[in-house]
Amino acid sequence: MPDPYENFLPPIEFPPDPDNDRRGFLRKAGMAGAAVAAAAVGGPLLATPAAFAAPGGEIQLPAGAKDARSFLPEIGQTINCSCNAFGATLLVNLPPPLPTLNFIGSIVVKVVVGGADYVRLQVLDHTVEAAHPLFGKVTIKLPDIDVNAASILKLSGLGQLVQTMLLSFNITFERCGDCEGPFNFATLEPAKLVANLLQFPPPAQGTNPDGSPSGGQLYQLQSPIKLGLPGGDSSSPQFAQLQGMNINVGSLV
Repeated sequence: MPDPYENFLPPIEFPPDPDNDRRGFLRKAGMAGAAVAAAAVGGPLLATPAAFAAPGGEIQLPAGAKDARSFLPEIGQTINCSCNAFGATLLVNLPPPLPTLNFIGSIVVKVVVGGADYVRLQVLDHTVEAAHPLFGKVTIKLPDIDVNAASILKLSGLGQLVQTMLLSFNITFERCGDCEGPFNFATLEPAKLVANLLQFPPPAQGTNPDGSPSGGQLYQLQSPIKLGLPGGDSSSPQFAQLQGMNINVGSLV
């Protein structure tokens, strides 16, 4: 049976990182040192709430902030937003200049229970599309309902919010050059984007003369999005990366 991906570009070849082993050794040594230090003081070093706090872990709100939760959206609310990313670089096995993509679409989230100072956001739908002469229509779509609700909207101060958006998705290329697809790939690990907000949902977007989004809220991508075969993980071959894919999000009425 022919390989359906043989007509797509080959996986990206990354040079080996000589610092990987050294960093791994130092990381393990640091963890061992912390454990020894904790034992020496009877454990309080690792017993503090801050030591165990995950992103979005509960914290004690400051005095006078009893109404701070009013800045968080109501539990159970469903929120529809525009979701656009202009100028994303597609790293593939091609010589420069690399393709750039302008994605336009939407995202729907549901507010679910979190903790004292945060809520979780369950992604119900996420679809954006771009077009490119080499690849035709490029579609990003949520593969299924986000059962983990890993995205977090958290109070960071009176009247201030931080959202950490974690997105797993499928991406489909209509074609590759003269070879018809579709060619289907998926994120090998969730894409992570962060935004500092004064309100949620963010204000509505406008449109610049060139079609790019204005207004709304910019969510900054924290690291390149690795794309590989569906069912892969972070160690699987990467057929592409999306780099610099900052997303502009705005409320839809």
